[in-house]
Parts: sequence; C-alpha cells; structure tokens
Amino acid sequence: MLRIKQLIYLLLILVLSTANTVHAEFYRWVDDDGTIHYSDSLPPTESQREQDLLNETGRVVKTIPAPKTIGELEEEQRLAKLEEEKLKKIEKAEHRDRVLMAMYLTVEDIELVRDERIETVESAIRITKLRKNKFTKKLNELNSSEQRFKANGQNAPPWLVKSRNHYQEQLANVEDILAIKEREKLVIKKRFAGDINRYLELKDPELAAE
Repeated sequence: MLRIKQLIYLLLILVLSTANTVHAEFYRWVDDDGTIHYSDSLPPTESQREQDLLNETGRVVKTIPAPKTIGELEEEQRLAKLEEEKLKKIEKAEHRDRVLMAMYLTVEDIELVRDERIETVESAIRITKLRKNKFTKKLNELNSSEQRFKANGQNAPPWLVKSRNHYQEQLANVEDILAIKEREKLVIKKRFAGDINRYLELKDPELAAE
C-alpha cells in the first residue's frame, strides 16, 4: 500500500514538472553583431531590443517590438497629424457639398447670389473712388497754396503742412482700400466659379465635364 502511494506521489510530481515545462518560455534576440541569443530570462541590457518569446518547442508565441526611438515617435505624430488634417478637409468638403445642394436649386440661383455679392463690393468701390477724388482735389488745392507761398518767398504755414500730410495719408488709405476691394471681387468670382462647377458635378457629372 505504501509503495502504491509512493508511485502516485512520484507520478504527481512528474505531471506537475511536465506542466511547468510546457509553459516554459524562452527569449530570443539578436545583438549588434548579428549573433542570435537564447535565454530563459532577458538581461536588462537587452530590454531595448526586439525579442521573440518562444515556447518549449521553439515556436514563436509572441514578438515584443523594440521601443520606438524619439525620431520614430515624432514621425508617427507627424503622420497622425497629417491624417487628422486630411480627415478634417474631407469633412469640410462634405459639409460644403451639403450646404451647396441645400441652398441652391439651379445654377442661376448661384449666379444671382454671386452678382449680388459683387455688386455690394462694386458699390463700396464707387463710394471709395468718390472719396479718393475728394481727397485728391483737396490735396491739389493745398499743393497749389504751398507753391504760392514759396513763390512769394514764404514757407508754408504749419496748418497747411499739417492738412497736406493729413490728406496724403487719407489718399494712401483709400488706395489700400480700393486694392483690397478689387482683390475681394476676384475672390468672390473665383469662389462662385468653383461653387458652380461643384454644383454641376453633384447634379450631373457628365454635364460638368462638358
């Protein structure tokens, strides 16, 4: 009876030992010289390398990649940012398409809104040109007065110099405004030309191609 118990005990130890062997794990890695290493524990000095985790039969059950370098992490962040910006552009374009189709029934509707926008800018241009003519006339009068003072051997009085400088500044500001409004008009035309083309693409791709 005692012998049977001893045999059972020995068999139990063997089974447990075999179970531990089945779950045993080994590490495999390659050093800087290209040498392949195997070990049941990974040295701390090799923790920054890519490692393969092997079972008792030598089969790879898991690959642990090497930690990414700072350069790799920065490149990953850069690519992620580019992808995010790309998605935002796509979402913006899709939103614009929805708005375009909801706002207009025909191309003529788009052209009508375009012409109204352009007329608003042109109205501002006409008003600004009137101001320009007014400032130019006043500046010419002040320059003529200054010439008369000089012809009489006199210096222009301070009030005249101050007024002339003031109208020169006003004239320069008006010129800037006119340039801005002209660019604004071109932007409107370009934008609505794109809207019309996109509207036709959404409505009838074949018609847009013509």
